[in-house]
Amino acid sequence: MIVIDCKHLVFCRGAKTVLNDVSFELSEGRLLALIGHNGAGKSTLIKLILGLLKPKAGELMVLGGAPGASPLDIGYLPENVSFYDAMTVEEHLNYFAGLKGVSKGRINELVDELGLGVVLRQRLGQCSKGQRQRLGLAQALLTRPRLLVLDEPTVGLDPAASSLMYKELSALRDAGCAVVVCTHELALVEPYLDQVLLLAAGECRGEGTLELLRSQAQLPALISHIHNPEVFKDPFLSKWVRGHRLAVPETEVSNTVKCLTSQYGVYDFQLRKADLGMIFQHFVLNVPVNEL
Repeated sequence: MIVIDCKHLVFCRGAKTVLNDVSFELSEGRLLALIGHNGAGKSTLIKLILGLLKPKAGELMVLGGAPGASPLDIGYLPENVSFYDAMTVEEHLNYFAGLKGVSKGRINELVDELGLGVVLRQRLGQCSKGQRQRLGLAQALLTRPRLLVLDEPTVGLDPAASSLMYKELSALRDAGCAVVVCTHELALVEPYLDQVLLLAAGECRGEGTLELLRSQAQLPALISHIHNPEVFKDPFLSKWVRGHRLAVPETEVSNTVKCLTSQYGVYDFQLRKADLGMIFQHFVLNVPVNEL
């Protein structure tokens, strides 16, 4: 099922066009990374998906209807979620559950799933950033949403807490929830994403899987940690030398690896396809392939 169906979306704020001709689809059981520079239009797109803003033109369907028509089917974790420092974690969960008509049993499930039991009776003012984020995720999941939208969910978290957050999001995705993550932390989200939406100056610069974007940009695979200097003089390999590594077209990776191993006995090297950072630089920052 298509959860978000966005076609030629346009949004203006006064005379300024904030989003222009943005199109993408997101199906259930997939995680989309929403990527772009500050001011690219990411937060505006999120507000449109939530039904907090209305577009000037284009079509936007969320869960088969108008944005905001099914609020209990959408979970949202904003970048700066507001809590009350004097209230405990348990009091917050009871408060949000009351607003959403959710049973005590569902609260207990989330407390167990997100490891909130140890801080359940602790005031928010005494909680760490990671614990507050887990509470934020818990309130977003109270109604078992079919769509989960998160704005910078790991900002300020340590590496362990960030990894835990993405593992939880991955599990939700695998259970059928559609997930939208807006983030600047490209290396963190890359292992978990299914597709990417790249925004710049309100326009869609790239959309699809990493493989599709690599193919469209013709981004090379990088082979590094090569300790035999003779490799860089080889007639076949020399055209791909970039500093102390090789930038090899995807179609030539197999032949390159064969040359390294059979002709030079080089086995201890690192092969890495173009990552999300390189894709971002190419599509959003317009960095040429040969400079990545």
